[in-house]
Amino acid sequence: MRKWTQQDYHTMPWKNGGGSTTELAIFPVDAHLENFVWRLSTAAVNADGPFSHFSQIDRTLAILSGEGLILHTDDGAQAPQANVSLTRSVAPYRFAGELPINAELIADPVLDLNMMTRRDVCQHHMQRLSAGDHFVSAGDSQQVLLYCAQGSATLSSGESLVQGDLCLFEERHEHEGVIVGLSAADDAQLYLITIHFLNMGQS
Repeated sequence: MRKWTQQDYHTMPWKNGGGSTTELAIFPVDAHLENFVWRLSTAAVNADGPFSHFSQIDRTLAILSGEGLILHTDDGAQAPQANVSLTRSVAPYRFAGELPINAELIADPVLDLNMMTRRDVCQHHMQRLSAGDHFVSAGDSQQVLLYCAQGSATLSSGESLVQGDLCLFEERHEHEGVIVGLSAADDAQLYLITIHFLNMGQS
């Protein structure tokens, strides 16, 4: 397991220059925006505007704070929905990075969580976890990310997570998958992201 805290992250401009994002983790570790396999980040959205274009990238977005966003796209043939209301109460939303999407704030600024993967290399799935005990057996995943967005949690190993902490779990042996156990506090909100590599090599 590898763990990052808020002191490890760094902030940079959006690809389209319209704002800034905080990179939580990237793979491989020496990758950048043009050649990453996957990237997890947060972004503060303070105004309406277009998303950056990411060719051959699959994205999943979740709202961490604020009222939420309405995502508009003109490409209805490719988009799951033409207009999507994304709030804290709905499941994380997955879409293609090539889609021409404009984001409209529902009310106040929001903070979002954004996972991106290169679709010819791997696939990902994001889910939200709240209070209680959780046992995740990701048998077909070679990597699992766990981000603590709010509150705290304790892993089965005894490691504690607080708001802003991120952990990466990797399978120890090929075809073994990743197993994660944790207990989340009453006020906790965590995001679990499983990553499955299409070809087992990860480099």
